[in-house]
Amino acid sequence: MVVKTADKHENIICPFDWSDSIVQQGWKGKISTYDENKNLPPQAVIESLTQVLSGLRLTDKKLAVDKSRITTSLFDLMKRKLPNVEWIPCDEQLKALRIEKTKDEVDMLEVAAKHSESGIISALNHLEGTVDVPGYAISEFSERVRVHVYEFGGSGVGHLATMQGAGAQSFYAPPLQLEMLRGGELVRMDVTNHNRGYWSNAGRMAVIGQPSTEQSSAYHDNMTLKDAAIETLLPGKKSKDVFDAVILSSKKERIKFWEGVGVGHGVGVSDREPPYLDYSDNTILKPGMVIALDIYTFGPRKELIHSKDTYEIVERGSRLLSWYRSWDKLYAVTGVRSTH
Repeated sequence: MVVKTADKHENIICPFDWSDSIVQQGWKGKISTYDENKNLPPQAVIESLTQVLSGLRLTDKKLAVDKSRITTSLFDLMKRKLPNVEWIPCDEQLKALRIEKTKDEVDMLEVAAKHSESGIISALNHLEGTVDVPGYAISEFSERVRVHVYEFGGSGVGHLATMQGAGAQSFYAPPLQLEMLRGGELVRMDVTNHNRGYWSNAGRMAVIGQPSTEQSSAYHDNMTLKDAAIETLLPGKKSKDVFDAVILSSKKERIKFWEGVGVGHGVGVSDREPPYLDYSDNTILKPGMVIALDIYTFGPRKELIHSKDTYEIVERGSRLLSWYRSWDKLYAVTGVRSTH
C-alpha cells in the first residue's frame, strides 16, 4: 500500500524483505514494513495502515482509495478496522494520472517488453533443436517462455498461452494434455509479464516448418493493417482514429479482421488499461502514453493471427519499445536459429 497526503507525506507499506528493492527503485519516502512470519496479509497490511494513519491523525478523515485495485474483502477489512474514515473512490483521477507515463515508467515498460520478447525467442530456440524429433509438447514450450522471462530479469508472469492449428482459432484454447507441436501448423504465443510492476503484453506468431504461400500471405495481411495503425498512432489523434484507420485499410485491401476486440490498448501498471483503440474511445493520444498495438486477422484455417508490439507516443509519432527482434515476416521453425 501507498499512503500519500496533500502535504507530501509519502509512505509505502510492504513486507520487510521488499524494502531494499523499493529503495533501489528510487523511492524517497518513508517505508513501513511488517514481518510476514508474525502476521500474514491482509491483517498485517491493515495493522500497518492503521498505525501509519494514526501517526498522521487521519483515522477520522476523508481518504481517497483506489478501489478498483484492491479486493472487496480487503476493502471491507479496512472499513472495519478504520470505522471513522470516510473512504472516497479516486479511481478515475488516478486512471487519468496513470495514462501518461513518466520517462522512468517508460523505461520500465521497455525492459518488460524485452523480457517477454526474450522469453519467446529463447523458447523458439529450444524448439529449433527438436523440430526434426517429434516430442515437444505445447505445455513444455509455454513453460520455457515463462522460465526465460524470469531468467532475463522479469519479476512476474501473468497470462501465458501457446495455441496451434484449430486451437489458434480461439482467443484462448488450453492445450490438450501433452499435445505436441506439429509440422505445418501456425502457432500463436501470448504472454503478459511485469518488470517490478510495469507490464508487457506480447503476442507473436510462428509456423512449424517452412510456411505455405497461404500462411505467408495471411501474415502479410496482418502486417498491412498494422502499418495503417502505426501511421495513425500520433499525438493529437483520438484512440478511435487508429481503429478507424484499420477499418479503412481493411476495406481497401479486402482484409478481414476481428473488429470486436479493437486494435490495441494501453499498458502500464496493468497489462490492459486505457486508452482503448476501439470504435468508442475518444481519448486524445499524448506523448508519454504507451500502447500495445494488437490487430487480429485470420489465417488459412481461420486461425487468429496477431503480432503485438508496444509503442510509446512521442512528439512526432510513436517509438517502438518491443524492438528486440523484427517480426515483419512469419517466424519459421526449421531447425536453424533465426536472428534477423
